[in-house]
Amino acid sequence: MSSINLLDTTNVQMTPFSSRTSVVPEIRDTPGIFTFNLTWNDISDSSLKPKISSPLSTYYLVRNPRYTNTGKFVKFSDFLEYGKDQDLSGIMITIENAAFMAKSLGFDVLESLTTALNDAGYNNQTTKEVMIQSTDSAVLVKLKQQKAKYKLVYTLQPGIGDASASSLADVKEFAEAVVVDRSSFFAQSVHFIINQTSLLTDLQSAGLTVYAQVFRNEFVSQPWDFFGDETVEINNYAQSLNVDGLITDFPKTVRRYKRNSCTGLGNDVPSYMGNVTVGGLAQLLKNQAAPQAQPPSVAPMPKLDAPSVQRPPFPTVAPKNAPSGAAPPPGSSPSAAHTTAVSTCILLVLACATLLL
Repeated sequence: MSSINLLDTTNVQMTPFSSRTSVVPEIRDTPGIFTFNLTWNDISDSSLKPKISSPLSTYYLVRNPRYTNTGKFVKFSDFLEYGKDQDLSGIMITIENAAFMAKSLGFDVLESLTTALNDAGYNNQTTKEVMIQSTDSAVLVKLKQQKAKYKLVYTLQPGIGDASASSLADVKEFAEAVVVDRSSFFAQSVHFIINQTSLLTDLQSAGLTVYAQVFRNEFVSQPWDFFGDETVEINNYAQSLNVDGLITDFPKTVRRYKRNSCTGLGNDVPSYMGNVTVGGLAQLLKNQAAPQAQPPSVAPMPKLDAPSVQRPPFPTVAPKNAPSGAAPPPGSSPSAAHTTAVSTCILLVLACATLLL
């Protein structure tokens, strides 16, 4: 599950749990129905179904509507066992809202994470890589202090254009790799690429592995320079930018690209597998179109600096019955909130687990 809010990822509005809305400012300003407001029995109830995400629904593009609610929820431990049995290089686990869980609900997600991985045998094997990803540097610092045997990955905020030396030094203290949003690799104006930012060079020069996210098949998700073709976009990130990995909503598309023999032909590569010239389409408009057809100028993109990387230390886990800071949000009883935190482990609470091709 990609969100702690069931309104985003399930059909909860159509179930008896639709009244369990609450506002949790630490997570979001608008009401939601959060996983910690339900027990595992509630979540596994037959009336509650997962919902396929449609991030481009504003364009009236809905993914596979016939099977919108097909699937089932699984516990984190079941996912770990599934990952071990697949022909994959490993798994990636995304952790968010861990500080809130520790401080407000008295639940140590990091301890539960490492315990589950150890119980599944991931700490004693070398064939499957385990990556732990978070936007919260305090989470990764805590895992680093615990000498976690897994690859720690820091997620940058979208829209960053370059990085200061001090911020890179800070990231290197707790992470081996970074996840960068696609919007950070190119400066764009109304979906036209204007130029390439220096962020990728900054990160790779600092010795950090760089993964780009999130690649999608919908034609409106790519800049116009890639002709609405997801394979053209993937090819440019792999061959021209030379990112270290891709995070995608459509793994079969990336797998198909990896099997494409054209990518290994060197100078004989066909023209349709060539790289797109950065800013070429905007330049074509500038040279041949009327002035009013030019893409608007873009402001400089912000820089990643040390203060934006640093976070307060990971909080001490509060006693579950503490009167201050541990009260569950409206819409759930204290027992329900805390029971859920334990029974669902972390997959449905705040961790999104991903398989690595």
